[in-house]
Order: sequence, then C-alpha cells, then structure tokens
Amino acid sequence: MAWYSNPFFKFGIPMFTTLVLGSLGLRELMSLRVEMRDERKHKLTGDEIAKMTNKPKQQFDIHGELRRLSAEMDLDEWDQVRAPRPEAEA
Repeated sequence: MAWYSNPFFKFGIPMFTTLVLGSLGLRELMSLRVEMRDERKHKLTGDEIAKMTNKPKQQFDIHGELRRLSAEMDLDEWDQVRAPRPEAEA
C-alpha cells in the first residue's frame, strides 16, 4: 500500500485520466456538431440554391433615396419638441 500514499497516484493519475477522457469526449461532440451542420447545409437542392443566389440585386442610389425621403417629410413645417425627462429621485 506504499504506492497509494504517493501523491502522483492519488492525484496525478486521476487528473490525467480526466483530461484525456474529456479531450476524447469533446472531440466526439465537436465532430457530431460539424456533421449536423453539414447535413443542414446540404438539404437544399441545386435548383433551390440557384434561385436563392441569382436574385437580381436592387440598385441603390443615394440621391434618389434623399429625394424620396425629402418628398415624404416637410422640412419647412416642424416644431422642436422637448423630450420628457425621467422623474428625479429625491
């Protein structure tokens, strides 16, 4: 029973065993996660992917957007309104 009183056998071997088994378990969980993510990505068929990626992009014009927003708002007729303040704690 002299080997049991050695701190390496009492604390070292259980710690290294926990580290190795934890590493193996995490590796398995991560591979499962990657496989599930790949399955989810590959559920789409080629036609569905083509429909999603070949959408015509809408042109953005900053001047046109400014004109559209200016038409919606009347910048000459506005009132400055003060925001209400929260109640002061006494």
